[in-house]
Amino acid sequence: MRSAVLLLSAAVMAWLVYAPATQPLSWCALQAGIVLLLARLFRLRVFAALLLAGLFPLLVLALWLDLPAWLYALAAALTFGLSRNALYERVPFYLSSDEACRVLATWLPAGSRVLDAGSGDGRAVLLLARLRPDIEVLGMENACLPYLLARLRWRLAGSPANAKLAYGSFWQAQWAEYDVVYAFLSPAPMARLWRVFCAGAGADAVLISNTFAIPDVPADEVLALSGPLQCELLIWRHPHAT
Repeated sequence: MRSAVLLLSAAVMAWLVYAPATQPLSWCALQAGIVLLLARLFRLRVFAALLLAGLFPLLVLALWLDLPAWLYALAAALTFGLSRNALYERVPFYLSSDEACRVLATWLPAGSRVLDAGSGDGRAVLLLARLRPDIEVLGMENACLPYLLARLRWRLAGSPANAKLAYGSFWQAQWAEYDVVYAFLSPAPMARLWRVFCAGAGADAVLISNTFAIPDVPADEVLALSGPLQCELLIWRHPHAT
């Protein structure tokens, strides 16, 4: 909703100066500039601001190129297949950095059973399994394109026995089977993630979130990362931990 309001406000303000139908290039340039200004006021991330600023110029470019209708249908299908969770869960297609995986691999207890909740293209699953042959990692993903890419990566990696991939929603996973639940989601589902973890995970289980905190629940431990977007791993032990 915030993004929609930002885009529409910028479009209206640019329309007061240039008519979109008669001066589309000038209108697009001004609208994109206003979007960037408003994005700064709204404190949006740089990447999100650039995406919003480029939306209307790309639409105008597509109309000018007179692209066939099937390309739009294909783009919509690919977008949904890649990031369906942005629509249903408000979780964009984020990928864990190599640094985050290496720090996590160093921290994990020996013999851990790890659930990667929302494993994307499987890179975190495969890297953790390679760095720590003593652990078992299951990645669950319900966006079809990242899951298919993860299966391909798994095959190319030699089908490691301690790395497994499953297609489906991690909300329905058997959380009690895992010692560690790792997630890199967004602020939106973090409260729900904590509720499900408390209800479904074992008493000695650990929840680890890349960057995003749980509202009103301080982390028991924090591991620093050096990236500008992935800045820390937050660790919570189960409230009934022994």
